[in-house]
Amino acid sequence: MKNTFACLVLCAASTAAFAADMADMKLTAAQIDAAFKVANPDNDGTVDMKEATKFGITKKAFEAANPDKDGTLDKKEFAAAIAHQFKQANPDNDGTLDPKEAKAAGIKSQKVFEAANPDKDGTLDIAEYLVALTNQAK
Repeated sequence: MKNTFACLVLCAASTAAFAADMADMKLTAAQIDAAFKVANPDNDGTVDMKEATKFGITKKAFEAANPDKDGTLDKKEFAAAIAHQFKQANPDNDGTLDPKEAKAAGIKSQKVFEAANPDKDGTLDIAEYLVALTNQAK
């Protein structure tokens, strides 16, 4: 009973922490839906580790965003994994990823980076980062 309660408390705390991360990030439901559709090709409503890895989500971000440890990410957990990965790759906390930071966050080429950066400011915000991950997963 104590272990179950401790797990519930930990899961609730983890979910609250990711909700706070997402509050700082500017992703719309439509952006998340479009990316989730690409990440979830079998349309089962969840993204497993294999699908997440193919999409560009690291094991560390997957595990951090999956507090219930069920081995899959629902749409909310998927968004939390993206936010976690973005935040981890942004050590200067400026809300953007330069090319070096983007590469550390899984953006594989300068071409993908540039295609996701329509304002040509040399950085990706969270929405542009999600576009880059989505485009390279297609």
